[in-house]
Amino acid sequence: MKLNQHFANRDIIELRVFAQNQGLIIENGSMETSFANELARQMLDPDHVREVWDDLSPQARGALAELMKEEKGIPILAFERRFGELRRIGPGSLQTEQPWKQPTGPGEELWWLGWIARSFRDVGDEMVEFVSIPLDLRPLLPIEAQTPPEPPFPKPAPVPETQRDLGQMLLDDLGTLLGYVQNHAVKLRADGRWRYQDLKAIQPRLRLSGIRKQPLEVGGPLHLIFFAAKRLELLVERKGYQRFGKALRPWLEMSRAEQMASLFRAWQEAEAWNDLCLTPELRCQEGAWSNQPRMAREALLGQLRRAEPDVWYDLDDFIAMIYEHMPDFQRPDANYDTWYIQNAAGDFLRGFDHWPAVEGALIRYIWRGPLFWLGAVALNEQGDRWMLTRQGHDFLHGGDPEPQPDGPILHIDREFIITLAPHIGLWDRLRVELFTFWQASEPDYRYLITQRGLKRARKRGVSARRVLEFLERASGGDIPANVRRALERFNK
Repeated sequence: MKLNQHFANRDIIELRVFAQNQGLIIENGSMETSFANELARQMLDPDHVREVWDDLSPQARGALAELMKEEKGIPILAFERRFGELRRIGPGSLQTEQPWKQPTGPGEELWWLGWIARSFRDVGDEMVEFVSIPLDLRPLLPIEAQTPPEPPFPKPAPVPETQRDLGQMLLDDLGTLLGYVQNHAVKLRADGRWRYQDLKAIQPRLRLSGIRKQPLEVGGPLHLIFFAAKRLELLVERKGYQRFGKALRPWLEMSRAEQMASLFRAWQEAEAWNDLCLTPELRCQEGAWSNQPRMAREALLGQLRRAEPDVWYDLDDFIAMIYEHMPDFQRPDANYDTWYIQNAAGDFLRGFDHWPAVEGALIRYIWRGPLFWLGAVALNEQGDRWMLTRQGHDFLHGGDPEPQPDGPILHIDREFIITLAPHIGLWDRLRVELFTFWQASEPDYRYLITQRGLKRARKRGVSARRVLEFLERASGGDIPANVRRALERFNK
């Protein structure tokens, strides 16, 4: 918006106030249009702009400097929060109230000089009011237009005595789900979720303790696993049962690092996974409002990208940085009164004063929840310090994953127990699960070879000979003689 466009939306009385505060005398003042054009012409004189600048308060200059960073302007609610309310006073009350004599802050100081304008812009599906400097005034101000600087990143924190890094444990638990679906007829509830008896059956097999304690937790790690598997079409519903999707086979052909990256992207790019409404301390109520989970997530991940891998940071310091420098990361209109969010006690959290209880809680959930479960960050025991892992750095910046170790991917003992190596691929793990029965998941996955398992595999077209060939390859030829003889006998 240019200055004359700004003036076209103002009453003649307001224009005369602008002229008065600018120290200008407009002679052709009988016609509103000609008055506005002449006022704009005189106000854009470079020497005059310098004179007005010299009389500005330091606070008003600071407000202009912030506006110069944003050509499209700042949402009016965010502007007023920082620089004072821009009161709406009708033309009839201006001469009696004279708000320019006692402005609410540097914002009104600039407004009654005519140096800032209000206009509406499309933000998503809404029209949001912005404050900006008129385009033809911007180059005349003695301020360089700058790209907004990055907020000062928190200083490193001490390395904790104990740290928790889940690595690829979420991927392992997804493998457990896939193995269960492979060997069981998983009938789904009417709402598409798993029945409790199936969840209870897999519960002891899962490695993430958060799932074992609360397998049905909404917004918990198991919820994220199901969400990612559905989004990637690894698991689909077919005739009321959980089945493998067509995308599973090419996904199984990926490396573990590529599979982990795909899980991260499934969360990162999703609109349907609403971190805000999954934050345990918050309750989102229905109403004529909506948030943009992906936009908020990307804003926070943009700051996470600045972290040095293997360096520890204080979570409160990180949240304080967001609060100070980019508080509206999930509210582009800067409006804190339109969302229907309650705390656990049922109190509505409306207004910017509740930022720590809403935005602060959201950031803590993302860091202690999805980012931690996906192995992107490590945490200390209390969860108040965090570190970007090498895996998380690769998620955010790309890079070549570390090569998988060479050598056997499983070990077989004389008791027919198979112990899996940590780096085993999920496809090979599904092969093992086809002819065995699960025994343990900690500290390593262990499975028992049984005749019942071999019969199950044979029904799927996998003979004992093929099982033996697989074990030969996977163990590096280290198969106990009694196990080898048993498989050969079963094959006859």
